[in-house]
Amino acid sequence: MSEHKIQERHRQRLAVIYVRQSSLLQVEHHAEGRDRQYQLVERAQRLGWPAARCLVIDEDMGISGAHSHNRPGYQRLITMLALREVGLVLGLDVSRLARNSLDWYQLLELAGAFDVLIADEDGIYHPADFNDRLLLGLKGPMSEVELYQIRARLVRGQLNKAKRGDLVTRLPIGLEYDQLSRTIGLAADQSVRHAVEVVFQRFRQVRSVRGVLRSLVQDGLELPHDMIVAGRHMAAWRPASYEVIYNIVTNPTYAGVYCYGRRQREVDPLTHTAQKRRRSREDWLVFLPEHHPGYITLAEFDANQATLENNRMQYPKSQGAPGRGPALLQGLVLCQHCGHKMRLRYSAGRPYYTCDVAHQRWAEPICNRASASRVDALVEELVLSVVNSETLAASLSYEQQLREEALLVERAWTEKLQRLEYQAELARRRYEFVDPANRLVAQTLETEWNTRLLEVEAAKRQYAAQRVSDQELTSTLAEMQEVVSHLRDYWYGTTISEQEKKEIVRCLIVEVKLENQGKLLRAYVQWQGGTVTALDVPKYLFSTPALYHRISQLAEAHPDSEIATILTAEGLTTAKGKQWTARHVMDFRHSNAIPSRFTNAARLRMPDSSYLTSAEAAEQLEIEQTTVQK
Repeated sequence: MSEHKIQERHRQRLAVIYVRQSSLLQVEHHAEGRDRQYQLVERAQRLGWPAARCLVIDEDMGISGAHSHNRPGYQRLITMLALREVGLVLGLDVSRLARNSLDWYQLLELAGAFDVLIADEDGIYHPADFNDRLLLGLKGPMSEVELYQIRARLVRGQLNKAKRGDLVTRLPIGLEYDQLSRTIGLAADQSVRHAVEVVFQRFRQVRSVRGVLRSLVQDGLELPHDMIVAGRHMAAWRPASYEVIYNIVTNPTYAGVYCYGRRQREVDPLTHTAQKRRRSREDWLVFLPEHHPGYITLAEFDANQATLENNRMQYPKSQGAPGRGPALLQGLVLCQHCGHKMRLRYSAGRPYYTCDVAHQRWAEPICNRASASRVDALVEELVLSVVNSETLAASLSYEQQLREEALLVERAWTEKLQRLEYQAELARRRYEFVDPANRLVAQTLETEWNTRLLEVEAAKRQYAAQRVSDQELTSTLAEMQEVVSHLRDYWYGTTISEQEKKEIVRCLIVEVKLENQGKLLRAYVQWQGGTVTALDVPKYLFSTPALYHRISQLAEAHPDSEIATILTAEGLTTAKGKQWTARHVMDFRHSNAIPSRFTNAARLRMPDSSYLTSAEAAEQLEIEQTTVQK
């Protein structure tokens, strides 16, 4: 009926039969549709094309027609059209060629420009003819709408099932489906469950993903990974990594939550690359708390996310995780004037807390600036005065915590040895079942058995090397009392690292606000309980915190002259390298607000001092001050 459109010039060129199925599942199971498309070769031959000029393009099997950038066969067809090598394009229907209006109209433009016919099961069309072009122009959008309707039905069906919590999705390691009840439960493998529990237990303590990673590596513990073998999910054990720990801590499924639509897929039309963007919890399509058993509660999960948010240094309101720098109050210092977080800056190798947000954004003067060494020295002294022998009860509870951690590590190593021994036993049985005469197979199985045995022996040696004995965990009351009483020495020595000091300070202090008062800085220290302590801090510090600590300690029982003698005997000098004198000690105490029992300044005198000034003695004796002085 429309074969009159075929001219001899068309038969002089190729007849291209484009074959495509949308998915690999269709390629495997829908053989009838595939065969119908290949039978178009016979139709091309009936239309007058010899077999030598019938070309089948089937490189796009299993690829959707929604786009053309990922279809090499379609790209090849477009190239051949532009080179005037094609006279006829055959497809089972329009949807086989394209389900996208942009690709479809591109094909029509090229076919009309280069005199190429397009044919399907309904007829033969010439895109250069207006009526045929109009009909083809209607078929293309209908094919695109059909694709949208197919996807919409699938997506809506999945969403409806997900709202009931019945949509089967891939679960993280440590959770699995019960095939009988079709419900989600904890993994049957106890070692997998225990490994996930250890991750959450360590995060409760160290409050950072990097800290959990360091502790697991230090104890030699491995983490399970989900691996698919022969269609089955299995646990593969590997060394701990940051990505695995972060995924465990941030996955709400471990908190017993069934969620769907946490990420939105976005495609860049220029680069044709897909990216997944995380949605906020308010935008999740499905959120069903208490849907299944979990490792933590939803409240703890929310607290963990808040901790991770606070650990991100780039956010203005975040404190950031404790780092390795020398500044003790990194991330805790706020500006009392504007409320912004004061960032850490270095000048000549010395750290400073600086409030320069307005300076960087609008070129305004720097709002506030303070020497980190000067502020840290006084806050250190304040913290050490709080941590005293009264905290011994907490130390005793910490011993019990150490024992519990040791038991968790012991359990993890025991399960690892059992797992390796089972694999070695399995390799032995495989070797024994093989025919000894079949040396090619027997030798391979024997090598695998030996490898498993070596893994068991290596794990046992590593376990013995890192195992903590009961004697190492046992601490007497006197030993703990000794540690608390000498905490200052440990603090200013090399026993406690800078990062550990920051973690201790964060257990006690919420934030420190600094106010510029001319030559002095006033520090408002807010404790965890809500109490605020005010400190006057000189702006510049020329001595080390250890020297400040030493003079503060001596000022409790010695006058300035004796302090100068002791410092000189210990080989300590002033910031300018001079020997200490009573005047130097007095100036140092006054500039650093160090109290003493022997000072005339009432604001710097210790409250329990038994010494009085001449004015105070004259007032109590009701006589003149000159009489007392005489």
